[in-house]
Amino acid sequence: MNTFVESMTKSRYRNSANTNMFVFLLGKLVSLFGTRIMNFAIGLYVLRTTGSGMGFALTMIVGTIPAIIISPFAGVVADRVNRRVVVVLTDLLCGTVLVGMYLVALGRGFSMNLILVQVFLLSILNTFFNTTMEASVPNIVDPSRLTKINSYSSSINSLSAIVGPAIGGLVYGMFQIELFILVAGLCFILSAVSELFINFNFNQTPVAKRSKENIISDMKSALHYVRGKRIVLTILLFAVFINFVFSTYIVSLPYIINIELGLSSDQYGFIQSASALGSLVFSLLYALIPENKGKFKYLMAALVAMSALMILTGVPTLGTFGTPSPMTLLVYFTANNFALGGALMFLNLPSFILLQKETADEYRGRVNGFLWTMSLSIQPLGMALGGFFVDHISSFLLVLGCGTLLLTISLLMAKDQQLREAF
Repeated sequence: MNTFVESMTKSRYRNSANTNMFVFLLGKLVSLFGTRIMNFAIGLYVLRTTGSGMGFALTMIVGTIPAIIISPFAGVVADRVNRRVVVVLTDLLCGTVLVGMYLVALGRGFSMNLILVQVFLLSILNTFFNTTMEASVPNIVDPSRLTKINSYSSSINSLSAIVGPAIGGLVYGMFQIELFILVAGLCFILSAVSELFINFNFNQTPVAKRSKENIISDMKSALHYVRGKRIVLTILLFAVFINFVFSTYIVSLPYIINIELGLSSDQYGFIQSASALGSLVFSLLYALIPENKGKFKYLMAALVAMSALMILTGVPTLGTFGTPSPMTLLVYFTANNFALGGALMFLNLPSFILLQKETADEYRGRVNGFLWTMSLSIQPLGMALGGFFVDHISSFLLVLGCGTLLLTISLLMAKDQQLREAF
């Protein structure tokens, strides 16, 4: 199978950078929309058939734990194996798993056990795919297009977050759940076919030859590389800490909106969609910024803006301005979340692009794997801390603390001369 994929993607496809970028984004669009629609349908199916929030939570847990555990190993694979082969095969296997699940469901019916098996397998495959594909991005376009491809990629993430659930909700009542599984499977297969035409060596840089050690030694060598590469270590630590603060903050939003201020679940859903819309708009705006140094000011502005927006989330709970109407609250939180989603893009994009540039190609997969593992592992701790605050202390103190911590991070980053020069 590997020989087939390699022969299909050999040097005959000498794409231009624009062609590479277009094919990459098209494949991601098809794959991600299929995934979003399927996940929405699966969530509705579990909730409506079991009537249990725990059942829904179980699917999320089963989908998250493999990613935490496997990401470092996926990074090793991304650095050892032909990345083109990994990307195409994992997408193809995702499609095969879903089509297989569809055929099983036709014969035996759709069950919770089948859902958990599907979620578990896709989590493993997607971890290998995402880690490898992100490590490949700097190799499929030239440096002048690195900002654009990452910005457009983030735009697709945001667009699918907005439109995917809407499409899923629209057609959920019209078709059986099995059809969603089949459509998602076909989307993965189509994505795999499109990836056959990506030139993964367009901007290939020479890599240092290294021995094929065992996996543990490979991960240790990557850790040694990170410790010795200060700029990479700094970005990783800041990313994990910011992710911790954001996962703590995120618990406060539904509590403040639904419990303390009494807005409806529909209104909360509208407010949440504003964040994805903000991410979409600002990621497209970021793509218009010229590819040169001097983007540190955008990152600093985004951090300060996020600090202020987090604190503003809790202001309506203080009653300082009386009792606002539900419509006023809806407009206030929609605007706040829109701006927060945009600020998050201006924080994430320059940080991730710098990480891509500063990490040597032979280590990029493992560094991405470490980033995924650390970021995902820290989220439950942040959410638990956020839950404790809103239940036992104060939701306003929680958002005030999160905003203050982000402001502190921005001050620390502003003083880092090496970081300023790198951007």
